[in-house]
Amino acid sequence: MSRNDDLLWRVEMACRAAWPAVEERESRNWQFRFTDDVTRRTGSLNPLPGAAAPDGKLLAEAEAFYAERGYPAFVRLPDFLGLDDNVMLAHGYIREAPTRTLYAPEIDGEETSADIKISNRVSSDWLDARVRFAGGSAERFAATLSLISAPAFFSTLKQDGQVVSIAYGVILDGCLVLEAVATDPECRGRGHARKMLRSLMARARDEGAREAALQVVAENAPALALYAKLGFTEDLYGYAYYRQPV
Repeated sequence: MSRNDDLLWRVEMACRAAWPAVEERESRNWQFRFTDDVTRRTGSLNPLPGAAAPDGKLLAEAEAFYAERGYPAFVRLPDFLGLDDNVMLAHGYIREAPTRTLYAPEIDGEETSADIKISNRVSSDWLDARVRFAGGSAERFAATLSLISAPAFFSTLKQDGQVVSIAYGVILDGCLVLEAVATDPECRGRGHARKMLRSLMARARDEGAREAALQVVAENAPALALYAKLGFTEDLYGYAYYRQPV
């Protein structure tokens, strides 16, 4: 495995560990992930090192696994593996949600200000804001967060006493993975996320993080511009989900 392959897999697995699934099991160098929260990230079949391209047998196994849990099958396929998607397309699977994985080889940041709070425990304010910005269930997301085994930090930025921007970061082998970055739709474009993330990155640097990574929807131009300003200068790889037809 080359250094580049090592970096790609290290970031790939760090991103999975930073957003764990309640249920995970392996078959034929693929990992079945499931959490009852309708999130593709934790409700899809993901490759492990040595995985071969999905075949009909693997798709049938995935469809049975997710059907038992009341969901269609999703297959997540990172492009750096060069795996063929012909079988999925032949079975009518629909490609959706192309996403980029960005990497910052060095961490920059600045100390927090009074309106930003960073804690190693998730607060009810943080969870309430997550539901308000992105939907879902606070209880289910809290259960997911409780599975994180590495050092994690939860950041909130308040304006006039109201949480307007959130994120969390997990440090795995010196790499900070940023997750769940969200800002109140009515407060976007005012620099809140940039200010909050710079503080979070500074805290992670003080805690021993040397580099950072994150995953962002490929069509989210404002987010891509923000992350470029924060030092995420390398576009490591992309991936997409393939959804079982219903």
